[in-house]
Parts: sequence; C-alpha cells; structure tokens
Amino acid sequence: GLNLQTPLGRCEADQLTKEWFRHGVLVFRGQMITDEEHVRFARRFGRLETFTQPNGIASFVPEIFCSANTDESGRLLPSDDERIKMLRLNWLWHIDSSYRAMPVKGVVLRALHVAEEGGDTIFADNVAAFEALPGTIKTRIEGLRAIHNFAYLVRQQGGDVRPEEVASLPRAEHPLVRRHADGRRSLYLSPPYMEKIVGWSEADSCALLHELMAWATQERFLFRHRWQLHDVIMWDNAWTMHCVTPYD
Repeated sequence: GLNLQTPLGRCEADQLTKEWFRHGVLVFRGQMITDEEHVRFARRFGRLETFTQPNGIASFVPEIFCSANTDESGRLLPSDDERIKMLRLNWLWHIDSSYRAMPVKGVVLRALHVAEEGGDTIFADNVAAFEALPGTIKTRIEGLRAIHNFAYLVRQQGGDVRPEEVASLPRAEHPLVRRHADGRRSLYLSPPYMEKIVGWSEADSCALLHELMAWATQERFLFRHRWQLHDVIMWDNAWTMHCVTPYD
C-alpha cells in the first residue's frame, strides 16, 4: 500500500528503516515515480551520492545513476561498447563500491525497462551464510582482511586503467567478517574487486575466496527477484551481495 509518489511521513520512514535493517532487501511494486520522487525517497535514508556523467538518458538527475544498454537517444549500444562491457560486470557476484574505504550504505533501484528473459537480480544473505559456517572456518577467517581494488577488476577483464583513475581510487582494506551495530556478523565478499587476503599469497587467497563464495551462494541463502516494470528495490549494501543474471 505504500505510494512513493507522496513524501514519507516520519513514522513511515522509521518503520521502513527498521524493516530494511531487518530484511536487507525491500521490494515495492507498481511505483510509477519520477526521478525527483525517486531522489526524495532515497534521501530519507542517508546522504546521496552524485554522478557527473549521464549514462543512457537525455535528461539527467545527478543523484541517479542510469544503468542502461542504450545511448542518450535510446538506441541500443553495440556489444563492444565500453558501457556494455561495464554492464556485463554486474553478472558477477559483488558488493557495490567495496573498492572504496567507505562503500555505499545502500541502493534504491527502479525499473524503467525490463528484459523479456534474464536480467533478474539475485541477492545473497551474508549474515545467514556466516552464521551457518562451520566453527572451524569461522575461527580461520576471523581477523582476516582483504584488499579491494577497482583497477584489479578492470585489468582482470582485459581493460586498461588510466593513472588518474588509479590515483582517485586507491586500494581499500576490509575485514572478511564484518560486525554490525546490532551484534550480527556477516561475510564481506565482493570477488571481482578482491585482489588478495592481506599477508597471503594470491594462490591461497584465491582458494579461500572460492571456498567462501561457493558456500555463500548456496540456494538457501539467496533471493531471486524477477523484475516488473516500475518495481523499486532498496538493499542494504553492508551485508547483502548481488548479481544480475545474463540477458540478451
């Protein structure tokens, strides 16, 4: 019954914050909202990031990043376009902006166009995955930290990174086990950006990350969202991980 075309009252915002904190992913169907209403809703939950370049739309709101496979005129981009290559990286399991020292708190995403097949978003509950880990593995990974690096992702995909990009996005370290305000702990996994475990060799780091990813992406920890037009989803970026299923 929530209508995001109208401003949230304080009680509504407080209740949504509690549910978001509890569930990690919230889904709102049938929200035919404008960019401005999208921004107003998201702003109730924190300071918004701004973007300097439009991507796929002619009219541009700086607080919204448009993830699209079309150019500013609405025409499909060729498959070898750099923007398409970046979009395909969403098919990999990841946590948004884990390569930053302070990753984004969460995301509010809405569907303006939907693929006929594929393009689902799958979310993984990394709190549940951690809680279900055998005690020996919990002990083994407690205290470990990983290096997250945007340049590592680009190079692994065969791309080049300009020196100014490396300078603006230095490596960041994050714990493999993240502690949250309510005492819960979760795995913190974002494999495309994870260069290595601090103090470990690349081979040993890769082996551990592969083991943890195989565990965390079991069906029992996942929620698969099949998008409908005008869906709005918000997710907690601190303890959920996500990927997009391939589409044409």
